[in-house]
Amino acid sequence: MLFATELINKTPVERLVRLWSKRYTADLSTLSSQTSNFESVELVETASPEGRTKTIAKLKRLVEIHCKCAGIQTSALFSYIPNIINVWESQRIAELAGQVYDQTLDVYKEQSPPPALLAEMSQTGTVNYSTHADRWWTIPGLELSTLKQLTKVLETSYKDLRSQYLSVKDSRAIGFMSTQFHLSSRLLINRLTAPEQLLLSPYFKFVEEQVCIPWQRVCAAATKHELNSPALALVEQLLPVSTEIAKNVHSEAVRLNPNYRSLRGELDSPEVRASSIRDIEMFQGYLWLCVLEENMSSVEQELLPLCKLVFPTVNVSWKLVKQLLPLLAIEIQSRVEPKQMRLLLPYTTAMQKLFTESEG
Repeated sequence: MLFATELINKTPVERLVRLWSKRYTADLSTLSSQTSNFESVELVETASPEGRTKTIAKLKRLVEIHCKCAGIQTSALFSYIPNIINVWESQRIAELAGQVYDQTLDVYKEQSPPPALLAEMSQTGTVNYSTHADRWWTIPGLELSTLKQLTKVLETSYKDLRSQYLSVKDSRAIGFMSTQFHLSSRLLINRLTAPEQLLLSPYFKFVEEQVCIPWQRVCAAATKHELNSPALALVEQLLPVSTEIAKNVHSEAVRLNPNYRSLRGELDSPEVRASSIRDIEMFQGYLWLCVLEENMSSVEQELLPLCKLVFPTVNVSWKLVKQLLPLLAIEIQSRVEPKQMRLLLPYTTAMQKLFTESEG
């Protein structure tokens, strides 16, 4: 999880959480050119308490079945690994995932954008959000208070999930769980209108990331640093722009691999783009953890085995995975001072070496 309740009052954690909450904004990549053009009044109506109630009523009927379907799809993807998850464990993970989405929807229902923002949204007329991404700020994201509420509400469910996947024989089963949540989110998002997608995508992004990105441990590691720690300052500087970094790295990968295609589609297709950006953000999360813990154990023991497990299921080549790491280092280097890059370089170099030497 992003942070546990016992960590929340630690000053470094509060600073990180405040910065991290700014990342949870509307995901415009979920929109197609056909669905992204709509009257802003539709967004206002959907964001209203009545609109949220209507959205929740629709999704509550779908959560259980879609999480089960996602579990079946995930089991099929991982079928090449014998006994990674048995049938009972798969069903239990799908059940717990459904609880997480139900609880998330309950929190979403309670939120309401400030009247001033609703007024601003209603005055923008018809907007095509796929071509006018500058209007994203009119779409409510996750406020810091909402993020804290989500964390508190979901804490027990995530503890149950951690207990579930840690109980299986293969610790890499976290890859199974992350895929379960990713597919569940995609199935649910596809049943929403464009305004609903924009409003709920920050919540679903939060849900997915708590499974595959070690934010709780990043926060725990941050508490061991002084407030003026150069390592902590570096993480705080890069954290708010992690999504932008991931998008730029993905765009460069598309440019270098124009004909690349995985099991889910071309590299620049909306679904592959969304999952690729999430994966690059996961790489950043583990990189920050290494910087704060001052060692590479989390990458060597967790991230690398996880990637070797998950990427073959969707036919992602190891060559592409290895290519992303130097692109990530270059993108980060463009955003930091030389002194900061010298601090970071041992970790980016070590990460690249681990993936290069691995067979994939």
